[in-house]
Amino acid sequence: MSANPPMTRTFDGSLAPTPYQGEAIVLRRDCIDIKLTDLRTASGKWSTRGSIYLTNMRLVFIANQPDASSGLHAFELPLAYLRGDKFNQPIFGCNNLSGECWPAVEGGGPAGGMPPHKFALYFKEGGVGTFLPIYFRFVEYWRYVQRRPQEAAQQAAAAPQSAYVPPAASMAATQQMMATAFVDPSDPTKVFLTSPVDEAHRAPSAPTYAPNYAATQNERYEPMERPPAV
Repeated sequence: MSANPPMTRTFDGSLAPTPYQGEAIVLRRDCIDIKLTDLRTASGKWSTRGSIYLTNMRLVFIANQPDASSGLHAFELPLAYLRGDKFNQPIFGCNNLSGECWPAVEGGGPAGGMPPHKFALYFKEGGVGTFLPIYFRFVEYWRYVQRRPQEAAQQAAAAPQSAYVPPAASMAATQQMMATAFVDPSDPTKVFLTSPVDEAHRAPSAPTYAPNYAATQNERYEPMERPPAV
């Protein structure tokens, strides 16, 4: 789902997205402002401050405070659904990452009929020398995966014996990449070399995106599964 995904608690008591099977939480960045548009709420947009988590599957924003009118407290952006994402360094204002993301709901996605959300993430404190390379590496992986079916079909037509489809990124491969990632001392991003959440809290299946609201406008998002504070 896109809005208010299931949450769990990290070992230090912070809210974090509940990881799916095969998903690794790789970093957290605080003091992030988000702007989202084309939401199915009364205002159609959301702007607030919070933290972002990056996993090998998605970006998850968690607000410092829930929105009273819409019920929004968190929003996930599947990396496979992003398009047009770019890093901006304005002369006036803070660095930001902007782009579009198709809704992860029924009828959404790249092949669906719903328009993508527009998003912008503003880095209010510190640099991005750690965050950006890791983020773009995961995004490029998913774009590579999306290109493979067409490339594999073309290869199979020319030489069936040479067709090859790579496996999904493994947890071990993700952890190895993080262990060798460059860390920018000016970037306050917190990198996780091991999982920040208890493995017992991992979701029992891979992500199955489903709508969190009805097909009509001016809906209030369902509350996310928010565990009690430790």
